[in-house]
Amino acid sequence: MPRILRRPRSPTERHQRAAEWARWFTGDSSIAAYRRELAQLTGLGADLAWELVSDLAPLLLERVPAKLGAQVLLATVTLAAAQPKPREAGWALLATVTEELTPAHARTVLETLALGWQASSTALTSTQRRQAIERELRRVIRRLAASGAAGLDALVAVVAVLGISEGDDSAILESIEGPHREQGQEGAAQPPQPGTGKAEDER
Repeated sequence: MPRILRRPRSPTERHQRAAEWARWFTGDSSIAAYRRELAQLTGLGADLAWELVSDLAPLLLERVPAKLGAQVLLATVTLAAAQPKPREAGWALLATVTEELTPAHARTVLETLALGWQASSTALTSTQRRQAIERELRRVIRRLAASGAAGLDALVAVVAVLGISEGDDSAILESIEGPHREQGQEGAAQPPQPGTGKAEDER
């Protein structure tokens, strides 16, 4: 299993990021919660459902609540399935989202992956499921690029390798390489509301 590579940060930066991450990601993120959610989403037994995502789960366990993260893992497995090395491709995508983006923008992308998984539920083939998730991911990348989201260039590079960008990546990168707006959270979800575990998104 690949190592989780953390972007080098000072102790102060790590503390600030951890505090901000905790503000954006609330809820049960234990392995038990993930197993329950995965079993419910897939209709499989807990052990079988866990096997589908066990290679990628360490990136989200104890960091992203299971109600969101379980759908993200299933979406990522679906996206990466056609790759020569699906585990490495899925790992690269989730590691980039969780380490390169701000917590606010990471929340937005993870929610979009979950939305893509939901949208793919009626698809008849694995290709259609993957395309439904890809559409959502392309949409949110364009949206974050318009806001000058920090770290998005790394995400664009990963999705280009996954074959998701369909030629859009050059235009997206041009907007990223221009002057970034001040690091607000434009294009990002809003923090989860108390008691809901869900973010108020501007979509």
